[in-house]
Amino acid sequence: MSGLRSLKKHKTRLAIQDAALELFAEQGFENTTVEQIAAHAEVSTATFFRYFRSKGDAVFGGESDDRVELLPALARAIVERPHYEDDLTAIRRAVLSAWVPLLDPLRLRRHFLAAATSPLLVGLSTNLTVKWQTTIGEALANRRGLAAPDHKCRIAAAMALAIVTETATAWVHNDIQGDLAEALDQGYELMSRLCAELYEARLTTAPPVDDPNRR
Repeated sequence: MSGLRSLKKHKTRLAIQDAALELFAEQGFENTTVEQIAAHAEVSTATFFRYFRSKGDAVFGGESDDRVELLPALARAIVERPHYEDDLTAIRRAVLSAWVPLLDPLRLRRHFLAAATSPLLVGLSTNLTVKWQTTIGEALANRRGLAAPDHKCRIAAAMALAIVTETATAWVHNDIQGDLAEALDQGYELMSRLCAELYEARLTTAPPVDDPNRR
């Protein structure tokens, strides 16, 4: 019975969240009321507030949201990647193996579209991004045996998350076609090529070895 109650609660939570995301994407965050969300989800307003404290929580979910629960799984996947992989490769493989398979593409698309309808939601999205970036940086530090993330960990986490955010945004707006996992993999591959091009450009433009300014 406990399992059935938990399943029912989970389904109700998702129904409310889906209703909110759909309405936000259609008519904007500010123009949508809690009463409208509850009616669209076929629940009472009181039921809405049992699951979410505010309209913003209906987008980003609060601490019990599936996206937040994905953080520990992603962190574990990063730490468990082979030590011969560089940081960006470890994050890339962890994202594709531990994050992408658990996503609902339709809900992700609605989430991105809804988040763009309000300055408040943009701010909440930024806060969530910082939390993800911090978690990734800490996982990289753990993987390298550091007590805390160093500058390299933080830079790698920022770069990796920027690739996810930009690629997912392009995918949501149909600038990239096809499967999200494939799009993200291509995004990371593009970053690898850009880094390689930068390295080659530095070699090409480097001063001669006997240049006194290089000593």
